[in-house]
Amino acid sequence: MQPNLVRGPRGVQMDDVWAAADAVLNQGERPTIERVRQQLGRGSPNTVGPMLDSWYGSLATRLLTPNKAFDSTQEPGEQLPGPVLRAAKTLWGRAVQHAEDRATAAMAQAQAELDKRGEDLKQAQQDLDQERQRLQDRSEALSVAMQAKDAQIAETSGQVKELHSQLRECQRLLDEARAQNILVQKAFEVQRQRQESAEAEHRAERLRLEERAQANERRLNTEVDRARLESRKLAGHLEADNRRSASALAEATEMIRALEARLALLQADKAQMTTELQLARDEASTWKAKFDERSNDMFAVLNELRDRLPPNTSETAIQASRPRRARHKR
Repeated sequence: MQPNLVRGPRGVQMDDVWAAADAVLNQGERPTIERVRQQLGRGSPNTVGPMLDSWYGSLATRLLTPNKAFDSTQEPGEQLPGPVLRAAKTLWGRAVQHAEDRATAAMAQAQAELDKRGEDLKQAQQDLDQERQRLQDRSEALSVAMQAKDAQIAETSGQVKELHSQLRECQRLLDEARAQNILVQKAFEVQRQRQESAEAEHRAERLRLEERAQANERRLNTEVDRARLESRKLAGHLEADNRRSASALAEATEMIRALEARLALLQADKAQMTTELQLARDEASTWKAKFDERSNDMFAVLNELRDRLPPNTSETAIQASRPRRARHKR
């Protein structure tokens, strides 16, 4: 095999690189770019590298045809020298043995990994079967649970509907209660206004009765004072007439005493009437009737007293009292 003629920039030729590689191989070392460059003493890695690759490419062919007769077409250097050939075969055998060992180890490792993967796959298959069975059991359990849950949901839905119905009924009752409450409040407000109006009327009526009772009390006091004044005047007249008639004086004195006693009774009646007047502020109508009755009794007593006086004395008292009554009326 004729190597490609690649010329480097420094004049390094293919034959030089091949010869240097053969020399390195003959030394029992593996030809590398650095060793070939050291053997040559020149050349860059970029130049030596492609030529060394070509040497490696033709090495197998050169080893397989070591005894073949030299072909005139072959360039010098294609046929390996004997020592180089032996070293190359030794190196090749070592390389082949190393490759076989590595291949055997790689195959053993691959087989071990394959066996391990098979065990793992088998275990994974078992795990998968167990997981599938677990999932199937879980699916069945979930299906049963879903059926129970559907039944529970249906029951709950019915309860919710019932609660909604009860809620609507409660809302209706609440609305009715609120409406009734509003009516009760309105009725209470009307009743309160009526009560306030009645209380106002009652207060006004009580005030009116109190004023009326006070007026009657004042009138009664006036009548009592007037009766007392008249009795005193009558006593004076009787005392004057007593000088004219002892018997008349005695009778008049007796009548005065009776009149004073009657006056005391009238004063007692006045006190009693004052007490009754206080009670009459709560019952004005009853008090008024009692007051009228007492007034009538008083005037009846006065008339009775006048009737009991002697004719002359009574006439004189009446004549003496007439001008004063006229003045009182005016």
